[in-house]
Amino acid sequence: MKRTVSWLVSSVLVGSMTMSSASADNHQNAEQSIEQSMKPYQADYLITRGDSEYGEGYRYLEVSPEDEWQLRTKSDISWFILSDTREARSVFIVDEKNSRLEPREFIYMRTGTGSDKSFHGEFIADEKKVRNVDTGRMLDVNWEDALLDEANVTEQLRVDLANGSEVFEYRLVDERGNEDEYRFEVLARDQQLSLPYGEVKAIKVGRIRDNNRRQTFFWFAPELNYVMVKMQQFKEGDEQATMSLKSLSM
Repeated sequence: MKRTVSWLVSSVLVGSMTMSSASADNHQNAEQSIEQSMKPYQADYLITRGDSEYGEGYRYLEVSPEDEWQLRTKSDISWFILSDTREARSVFIVDEKNSRLEPREFIYMRTGTGSDKSFHGEFIADEKKVRNVDTGRMLDVNWEDALLDEANVTEQLRVDLANGSEVFEYRLVDERGNEDEYRFEVLARDQQLSLPYGEVKAIKVGRIRDNNRRQTFFWFAPELNYVMVKMQQFKEGDEQATMSLKSLSM
């Protein structure tokens, strides 16, 4: 917030009080947004390609009595003779003061047609290091400020949407154990969607990439605590898959 510089001491004091009050309000709003979006849920999805059913998936978020959160995701698709099953588990805590998710463990597994892949990472917050559990080696990750994993980045996006943000940049560890940066932007608000779950009004978010060869879009519903209700992927203009909310329990 820009303010006109004044030589009057009283004006400076009033200005400082106003800015402190605004900071407190922003902090309170941030805490309210994370309380609104970070609630346990189980969402089941139908995966399609064109007019054909492609498979199914789910996202399951829960919290322990010790305030440790766990997110489990799975997608299971088949197309003619091809199959692809992907599972992920993210364990993290919530820093309500900074509206930030702090990962502690990330597990990824992919099986199906082609080579199977897996990764298991441990986030050592006190040392700002990430360890590959399978090899015992530390990853080459520059952990200076916030760091996420590829699974819980979508949950952080939910929190920031509830906080009113429009553009998002996240540093994370991906499913291969590499450091990456994801960027997103709000493309539209109040879009009416017809889903297997029913009629839902949602915010459309697009992932920003260096080129348009691949495109990924997400829809989050404020009326459903900003849960992701739809995701759509394109490659060179062709739809690869669409995941639509089928059922939701909070």
